[in-house]
Amino acid sequence: MAIIGGAFSFYFYGVYKNWIRPHQIWIPTFCELNSNQCVSIVDTKYGRLLGLPNALIGIFLFLSYAIILICVALKYIDPIFPLYIGGFTIIIGLYLVYGLYRLRVVCKVCLLVHLLNAIIFTMQVI
Repeated sequence: MAIIGGAFSFYFYGVYKNWIRPHQIWIPTFCELNSNQCVSIVDTKYGRLLGLPNALIGIFLFLSYAIILICVALKYIDPIFPLYIGGFTIIIGLYLVYGLYRLRVVCKVCLLVHLLNAIIFTMQVI
């Protein structure tokens, strides 16, 4: 699931940077960025953390998360470490979803990525 989240983050960032077009065969139709409204949130206070676009951070976070989860499965890393990361992503995700609400933007890709974070976190807790 972390790889899927990274792919959606890459898609969002690629559309924002005009590297890729919104209509991609590998993106489910219901998740396509079909308006500039979604991409426009990047330039708001809710669209950046530490000065970087959230989608760019998401690419590296999800890929790192995937590697860490693999290392946990191989018993190289203590399982508590990704649990802390997951808790952090949930807190940040709540703030970002609040930002979507404040901006009155329904970004399906954003919501899907936050849902994936919640699922990954929940799977660790269970």
